[in-house]
Amino acid sequence: MVIKNFFFKVNDLIFLSLLFLLLILFIIAGTGLAGLFGLIFVSLITLYFSRYYKSLATILYVALCVRLVVIFFGNYLGPLPDSMGDTGYFESKAWAWSQDGFFGVLSYYPSNKSSLLISWMYAFLYSLTGRSVILLQSVSLLLGMGSVLLGSRLAHKIWSEEISIKVGWILALYPTLVLYSCLVLREAYVWFFLLVALYGIVCWSKDGGFKSLIIIFIGFSGATISHGGMFVGGFVFLIILVLFYFIKIIKSLKFLKISINSLTILSLLIITMFYLVSLDSIPKLGSVKRIFDFEQLVTEISNRNINRAAYPEWTIPKTSFELIYKAPIRIIYFIFSPFLWDIKKFSHLLGFFDGIFYLMLFILFIKNFKSIWSNRSLRIIFIILASYLVTYGLGTGNFGTGIRHRTKFIIVAILMVAPWIPKFDLKKKKIFF
Repeated sequence: MVIKNFFFKVNDLIFLSLLFLLLILFIIAGTGLAGLFGLIFVSLITLYFSRYYKSLATILYVALCVRLVVIFFGNYLGPLPDSMGDTGYFESKAWAWSQDGFFGVLSYYPSNKSSLLISWMYAFLYSLTGRSVILLQSVSLLLGMGSVLLGSRLAHKIWSEEISIKVGWILALYPTLVLYSCLVLREAYVWFFLLVALYGIVCWSKDGGFKSLIIIFIGFSGATISHGGMFVGGFVFLIILVLFYFIKIIKSLKFLKISINSLTILSLLIITMFYLVSLDSIPKLGSVKRIFDFEQLVTEISNRNINRAAYPEWTIPKTSFELIYKAPIRIIYFIFSPFLWDIKKFSHLLGFFDGIFYLMLFILFIKNFKSIWSNRSLRIIFIILASYLVTYGLGTGNFGTGIRHRTKFIIVAILMVAPWIPKFDLKKKKIFF
């Protein structure tokens, strides 16, 4: 025990020293006080949780240092992939809106364009601190690190501590997870809040209770605010809840006993469902009814099939009937593309290897479907994940955007097949952490 504690302390010192050197590099490069404060704040939060979850300490240290290196590279050595389009647009909007001061930002609430909500929130920061891209990246970094921790803890709750360590290393080092933890985009928000919702689902599935439902509500609400399409998963889970409590009440009637708690929850759920169905301003979706408007969906798909990375022309449905058999093809393109015949430049090659990893996860899922389906928590998570893949698969028209959108669900996919993902034993190679 003494030897283990000694090595753990040495481990701490190594990564604390590396962290210190990285922060010195940011100072030398001329990082402003606001950006530097953001990085230090995230580092302190990481150090705190690494002391609390000691089995994940090394994973959190490595995840943080890797992301700090990527942020430094992207700001001072060369642009990162996907760091131009939306990233620059969100940041520049935040700066423009901040010019009227903290309270002046209130008037810019983007009620007609939910994608700019992130800019609106960042504008408040800018109004207090001045312009600092690294400060905004620190927010993504904080949520990205939170996702590594929460994803690992969720794996522990579903599977075991050993599996949680393996999942933690994947989340700490997987390239797209690292990348989008370092950009001013919404992906890190979606990961984090979706994991909050899933954590609540696992707790509810195992123990029940109203507290878990509140956690789930917070998670799906945060994810939906981050990106409107995430509403679908929350609505699907609401349907699952309604069916669960309805069946529970019907079964209790056999014994002439009705749980007041179950009846109350069911009533609240039904009222919530009718309210959500009546909404016509859901971000990205419009309304629940619009989701099932096939003619409108065909038009939307055609409009989204744009730019050089667009899906092949033959995958675009021209009628509602074509949508029925072309929808699975577009979902396959969403999950696995670009394919070899789609590669036209180096960035496409990176997406190709990303698609191979998704293919590996899919194969593991198919091979172990019975085990996954027999687990109540995973069964619910799978239904929610499937609803997301259908929604985003149909709503995405090119594999450039597809790579970014499918990253929203990579952590969920990893969690489902975690026990069967090949493990690389670093100890056998005499590499110690």
